[in-house]
Amino acid sequence: MITLDGEITEITSPPNKADQFRSVTIWLPESEEHVELTLGLEEFKKSGMVIDDKITIKIDKKFDIDSLTQNLLKID
Repeated sequence: MITLDGEITEITSPPNKADQFRSVTIWLPESEEHVELTLGLEEFKKSGMVIDDKITIKIDKKFDIDSLTQNLLKID
């Protein structure tokens, strides 16, 4: 599992779907990169996110070992 700690730096409304979505920009100091997430408006409202909130992103990567092996060995 990968864990990234960051801070919300910007919240915007996409121009073509402003009534349905919010874009949240997160600064990740460890990688010195910005990440942008788009959330449904209802999810966003429930979260209560605001600029300067600290946030932790957890990524749990799962993969298919059989598929990986086939790709490495070029097996069809």
